[in-house]
Amino acid sequence: MPVWLRLAIGGGATLLVGMGIGRFSYTPLIPAIILDGALSEAEAGYVGAFNLGGYLLGALAVPFLRRRYRTLPVLKAALAISLICLVASIFPFGFLWLVWWRGLVGVTVAVLMIYSLALVTTSVPGDRLGKATGVVFTGVGTAILLSGTLVPWLLEHSLAAAWTGLALVGAVGVVLGWWGLSAAREAPEPESHTPPPWEGASTRLVVAQGLFAIGLVPHSIYWVDYVARGLGLGMIEGGVQWVLVGVGAVGGTYLCGWLADRIGFAAALVLVFAVLAVGIAIPVLFPGALVLVASSLIFGAQPGLSAVISGRARQVVGARDMPHVWRRMVLSVGLSQTVGGYLLVALFNATGSYTAVFLIGGGAMALGAVLSLPVWGEQVKSPVP
Repeated sequence: MPVWLRLAIGGGATLLVGMGIGRFSYTPLIPAIILDGALSEAEAGYVGAFNLGGYLLGALAVPFLRRRYRTLPVLKAALAISLICLVASIFPFGFLWLVWWRGLVGVTVAVLMIYSLALVTTSVPGDRLGKATGVVFTGVGTAILLSGTLVPWLLEHSLAAAWTGLALVGAVGVVLGWWGLSAAREAPEPESHTPPPWEGASTRLVVAQGLFAIGLVPHSIYWVDYVARGLGLGMIEGGVQWVLVGVGAVGGTYLCGWLADRIGFAAALVLVFAVLAVGIAIPVLFPGALVLVASSLIFGAQPGLSAVISGRARQVVGARDMPHVWRRMVLSVGLSQTVGGYLLVALFNATGSYTAVFLIGGGAMALGAVLSLPVWGEQVKSPVP
């Protein structure tokens, strides 16, 4: 097996544990948590918001970690801590307990995102970049698919059984992640040189990544709840829609990587942003059965945008500056989803309106598409196809 592919698989397993199970697996649990009485509606929303806030703290902690520790030990430690958080979530000790552990796993998700993506994108050949990033973000989609199929079935037994099943999936991901990432050869840390200046193209990507994070909040927290309780379709239908999110994530992520290799990362990025904008906003305007299916599949493919935008960043700034710029992008995600997450949760709690929340998410994606448009005459440092 080529080293780049093993690294990509390890990166995919890392994001399965962090972003997939550590973040998105909470969404299909929300209606059951509320109906079970474990948390109130407001508390369930704020637990999700604290998870997003932890992401910002993790991104802020990365410069400190990089100055003191090597890449692989930090990645492996973050994987282990993520698993501990998943196991701790099994125990029904109330709101503060769950806030702490979901917040902490949010911290590790950011660390895993920055380290694993920087490691993979700076290690693979340019002509394999689309495929490699597609494999990495397929880990997120695989976790969403597994959570969508396992959670409804396990909830028939108990809420604790559902948390336990997610922790077991996480344990498998930790083992696979350690194996894949161990293929990396430790090199001098990429932060040994001065970070690049804030230039037009890379700055727009950083802002667009932040808008992307805001656009994800409605589906990340409220999608299953909207289907199950908002539309009155019940937990089974909510679970079915989350399975479709997983299907979209697995297939869509690979499709986005393939598309970027065919039409170029710049064009693919604008196109994916635009499709996401429609997919996020339309279900509250026209909540028909086919629209719900389309929205689930489109939102599911959202890890593909992360794959495309990371490849586009590599093109714009080059491999040497990629870790710096990717950290800025993760910080942008952390800040945007923390502020946006709290505000959108507060908006929903104040109004009870899913419509406003989802329309704001779609608008953020549309603005991201505009910012991603290439400016005539701008040069890229790594002009891969």
